[in-house]
Amino acid sequence: MFINTALKLAAPVAFFGYAAFANLALFQGDVEGPKLEGIVQGEFTQEVDTLYRANLPHRDVAVGWVGAARYVLLNEGRDGVVPGEKGWLFSAEEFRNQDREAIGFDATLAWMTEVQNTLSAMGTELVIVPLPAKLEIAQAHSGDADQAQRMIETYDMFTAALTANGFAMVDTRDALASAPDAFFKTDTHWTTQGAQAVAQAVADSGVIAPGEEAFTVTPVDPVTFTGDLVSFVTSETLAPTVGLTQETVEPYIADLNDTGADLGGIDLFGNDGPMPITLVGTSYSANPNWSFVEALKISLSHDVLNYAKEGQGPVAPMHEYLEALDPAEAPPVVIWEFPVRYLSDPSLLDSLSATVGGDNV
Repeated sequence: MFINTALKLAAPVAFFGYAAFANLALFQGDVEGPKLEGIVQGEFTQEVDTLYRANLPHRDVAVGWVGAARYVLLNEGRDGVVPGEKGWLFSAEEFRNQDREAIGFDATLAWMTEVQNTLSAMGTELVIVPLPAKLEIAQAHSGDADQAQRMIETYDMFTAALTANGFAMVDTRDALASAPDAFFKTDTHWTTQGAQAVAQAVADSGVIAPGEEAFTVTPVDPVTFTGDLVSFVTSETLAPTVGLTQETVEPYIADLNDTGADLGGIDLFGNDGPMPITLVGTSYSANPNWSFVEALKISLSHDVLNYAKEGQGPVAPMHEYLEALDPAEAPPVVIWEFPVRYLSDPSLLDSLSATVGGDNV
């Protein structure tokens, strides 16, 4: 009897004891508490919530443990991630509504046509490289065949619309699907194998004429990292204990060979060679760990300048590039890497309106 009573009382005693300790530590710390005027203005509750979320002792530890338990017991994560099977994680962006009207696809396509016309007027060919969703390529690990099928249909809709509207386009689906380990298990991005497969598909398509430049490939030390989707599940420290192990990538650099080495590297005729191709896109292209721009150089035998940006999606980097592009320095080709998962982003075109009367986002 005594033991049962003690066990029943242990939980509430521990809870209230920790609550007292946490509040004492919180208000003894150097934090700004809620303001009295917040009561009048109806903001007091929100200010208290913000105070506790940001400053409560052991918050990060607690969030990590709760997330780990939720993942192990329910195979769930916080908003932003959808766990698949056997340690695979997928971005919640790939689980949004894919209806053409709901995602505003026609508006996106109309702006892409403007981009093509702008570049064409400068004598530049636009080549779009759509990337299928990770959910499609790794659907065997997703546990959601229906949503994977919707992403397949979105890719089909996108590529069909590009072809119908006269865009030069490279179908990358088969290349990515046949690449071993094309995507990381716990990260939204592709591996160097996936990037190489797509670069080779671009070269094999014949859409871009091959160059005659040679490159020397230099491996870079392997990089071990925690996938960007893990933070939506648990802490980096606890992740391995629930099966979300770190990823490893082996980047490399492709350096243009110095064809004028026998002349001391000096071009006596003032010819610096063909103008480089330009690459614009997302973190799939911008992050050097994936080595996509290097893979393009090797596959196309052509130098490539990289104007891709991380964390901005495919539209904002292209808009920023066009805003700064001097027509006299326009490249022969612009490759636009475009993951289809961004098509359902309701804020995809926001960077365009943000530049009206202001700076680009």
